Amino acid sequence: MTRFDLEQAIMACWNTGEDINLVSSKALEGKMTEDELSNALIGIEQLHDMRCEKVFDIFEELIRIGELN
Repeated sequence: MTRFDLEQAIMACWNTGEDINLVSSKALEGKMTEDELSNALIGIEQLHDMRCEKVFDIFEELIRIGELN
C-alpha cells in the first residue's frame, strides 16, 4: 500500500456523485419506476459505503506500516 493507493481510493469516492447524477437524470426523464429508483439509490448507498471503507482500510494500513507521519 502506498499514498497513491489512498489517493486513488479517495478519488473513487467522488464517483458517487456521478452515480447519483445518472440515476437522477433517468428518473427525471421518467425512465425509471419508483421501485427501480429505490433499488438504484440503495445500490449507490452500498457502493459508497464500500468505497469509504476501502479508503479507511488503506489509511489504517498506511499508518500501521509507517507511510503516513
